[in-house]
Amino acid sequence: MSVLLPIIIFLIALAFRVDVLKAARSSILIGIGFIGINLVIGLFSENISPLAQQMVEVTGVTLPAVDVGWPAAAAIAFGIAELGVWMIPLFVVMNLVLFAIGFTYTLNVDIWNYWHFAFIGGLVYMSTNNWLYSVAVGLTLGLFVLVAADWTQPAVEETFDTPGISIPHGTSAPYAVAAIPIHWAVDKTPLGNIEADPDAIQDRFGILGEPIFVGLAIGLVIGIAAYSNALFVAESWYAILTAGISFAAVMHILPMMVGILMEGLTPLSESIRNYMTSRFEDRDMAIGLDSAILIGHESVIASSLLIVPIAIVMSIILPGNDVLWGIDLATFPFFFALMVPIMNGNIVKMVVTGTILLVPLHYISSAVAPLLTQAAGSAGFDLGGRGLITSPVADAGSPATGILALIPAPVALAVGLVVVLGIWVALRMWPQRMYMVAGASEEKARETVERRHTGKGGGLLPNKLGSTVDASGAEGRSDD
Repeated sequence: MSVLLPIIIFLIALAFRVDVLKAARSSILIGIGFIGINLVIGLFSENISPLAQQMVEVTGVTLPAVDVGWPAAAAIAFGIAELGVWMIPLFVVMNLVLFAIGFTYTLNVDIWNYWHFAFIGGLVYMSTNNWLYSVAVGLTLGLFVLVAADWTQPAVEETFDTPGISIPHGTSAPYAVAAIPIHWAVDKTPLGNIEADPDAIQDRFGILGEPIFVGLAIGLVIGIAAYSNALFVAESWYAILTAGISFAAVMHILPMMVGILMEGLTPLSESIRNYMTSRFEDRDMAIGLDSAILIGHESVIASSLLIVPIAIVMSIILPGNDVLWGIDLATFPFFFALMVPIMNGNIVKMVVTGTILLVPLHYISSAVAPLLTQAAGSAGFDLGGRGLITSPVADAGSPATGILALIPAPVALAVGLVVVLGIWVALRMWPQRMYMVAGASEEKARETVERRHTGKGGGLLPNKLGSTVDASGAEGRSDD
């Protein structure tokens, strides 16, 4: 990804008449940013996986489905029945056609993350042995992330200052959509009145509320829990303190790496948006990228660290769970990335909502483990003596996996398409309300409605269903 994506971004920038040197500099910075992000995520994974397994060992609980993490899941996905090889060109063609006819505003250039489509297709192939049906299911997930990216784009742009960027990410989008009704319910409880965004926390706790102290405290707590049976051993305290400093480092360094990526991305996205606006006044467009560009937000990092011990404890106490957490504990930033706008960066709401989502995540991931293990064998993946493997966050425990891989065929495909079309129709009928539900302010939602849903739209499909809207932005009151 750190090599391929900058090349793709550079070629796209040239296609949109961006200056060659400016395009080259931005593309290189994007590559540097992704390398930095992967280094920090790798540091987190190296430290948290042993601690998680140590915590489970202390309890004496046996959990057979070992979390091998998203890197293994992606490798397996591209090795099943050549699904990965075919999924790339098929999705590119589908995306271009859907953009041309006005079904989506997103051009997803994040080719590496097409592995999510191959992953779900591979699981379905293991259960159905039907290649065409498996491809259709994989592309249905592709349809879903495009629609979800259009839906969340205004809120993402407003919250993260990413003009013209959307997030069609196969891990982040399903969790964000599933989080919307859960957050609505959480917001009706006393928790809805708690101010817990990073600024409010820092105001309340002063210097101790700074991210590095939050990371240090969480790392120490997890370390003490992992070595609770050996607290009088000097080596245990070395490991505990290492965990604390490592977590503090993640809190401090990750935003810097994302900042490098954004330094390259922002001028390009602005140039592309200006080019499109000047030539196609009736047509909006967003460049679809990895949710990695969002994970430097303090709310994302804090929530991701706080939910680690919660996930480990839940894996121990949930009856019938098979998941033994490991590498995917480092993937929680992608789990939370798109929830920031929905919950205004409120860390308490994000953690509570995430905890509720962890319940189905454990059971879906446990149920999918036999299929994923079978798929790994089919792809020639070395299981290393493990009986069962899984990758809970990305994507074995995803709500999308629960629908598309666990519901029998062909009902799963029908349900997936109904969900996609339901969101698409709602976006065309009540656009302002939908953008606000995804976290955009009323002003931003109206601005987006004016940009996207007035005029002809530039495609065969209507950009507005039901009552029409005028160019002043007053449509929000009439259509919603």
